[in-house]
Amino acid sequence: MNNKIKYYLPNLSQSWILTISLTFGGSILGGVLNILISAYFPQITGYAQLLTYPVIFIPPALLITHELRSLMAGQKLPAIKIDKPHFGRLGVYMTLILLIPLILSINIVTEPLTHWMGIPDFLKEFLEQIKNNKISSFISIVLLAPLLEELFCRGILLRGLLAHTTPVKAIVWSSLMFAIMHLNPWQAIPAFILGILMGWIYWKTHSIWIAIFIHFINNGTSYLITILFPDLPLESGFIDIIPGDFYPAIYALALIFTASIIFFMYKSYDKPISTEIQTYS
Repeated sequence: MNNKIKYYLPNLSQSWILTISLTFGGSILGGVLNILISAYFPQITGYAQLLTYPVIFIPPALLITHELRSLMAGQKLPAIKIDKPHFGRLGVYMTLILLIPLILSINIVTEPLTHWMGIPDFLKEFLEQIKNNKISSFISIVLLAPLLEELFCRGILLRGLLAHTTPVKAIVWSSLMFAIMHLNPWQAIPAFILGILMGWIYWKTHSIWIAIFIHFINNGTSYLITILFPDLPLESGFIDIIPGDFYPAIYALALIFTASIIFFMYKSYDKPISTEIQTYS
């Protein structure tokens, strides 16, 4: 499948089917597995998410495998690799250096969009589980989630959509699908905005590993805050941590920094992925 996946370029309707199969079919499959583990193997309940999380990707993987068999049996198709990096004048190392503060800055800028919301109860329970199961949570949230979700959302969905529509529409649609996968607005809104950034950088650089790195930094930051500050209320944000007199100035600086770095990247990157794709029906 690894060699054949470059031929699979899902259109908008196919991308939605894949997203729905993961969001609902995968969630049901993962939930059933979690119940079975709790019932028959309670001693490993703390590590259950290491098994249940990858399982949610089984339904879309089966659909993709089925589609690939049909495609390979038919006409010759264009092949577009998931990863074919080019970083323009900026280069990969400067990209990595700039992305770390950029992710923190974007989190500050976008926080007001969700800070007024209440955290869903199931998410509160999940955050508590992180504190109680640090190792398994690190593996699933900081390592597996960036890898699997980016391969799916950017490597499959966005790459396919770029072959069927404009870059703007492809990035927005794939980001919306990424947001819906989280099943709650408290996570979906930041996920949509982060998805726009990851989608744009993937389009410009064609590097899936840069998208994974962004996701890793974002999830890793949240994980560290949860672990290092266990007594901090779950509803707390930067506005609660930063002294009130400094928050407006820091927010303004974060906004300026975010806009400046993105503009700098825009000017430094070249040869976006769309120049290598011939749109087809």
